[in-house]
Amino acid sequence: MAKSTIAFSALLLACFVMFELGLAEDAHQPAPGYDSSIEPCLKNMTEECGIEIFQNIFHKGPEVTDACCGVLLKFGHPCHSELIEIVLSTGKFAPRESEILKKSTATWKRCRSIVEGH
Repeated sequence: MAKSTIAFSALLLACFVMFELGLAEDAHQPAPGYDSSIEPCLKNMTEECGIEIFQNIFHKGPEVTDACCGVLLKFGHPCHSELIEIVLSTGKFAPRESEILKKSTATWKRCRSIVEGH
């Protein structure tokens, strides 16, 4: 049951990202920049937090909640960085790439501070 919940959450997160990137019409093909090495990372991300973090970084959404900061840290910095790079490799956010990278770093540092109490 837990594996199916994780797989379903990962699938929903992937679909959300594909929709946001305008790739839903080509759902039968991997998104540009897709690397299957990210799949193990997705086991540590919930759908709710994935959407919240994505909105925060790519769409100037509200700050990531404390609960999702915990999920982000469990997701891990290498996975976070890789997923950001994969999304940026699509080119959709090219005009704001520098801003997004700064926001990604700031979000990571803020969440680490909240979770680790620094």
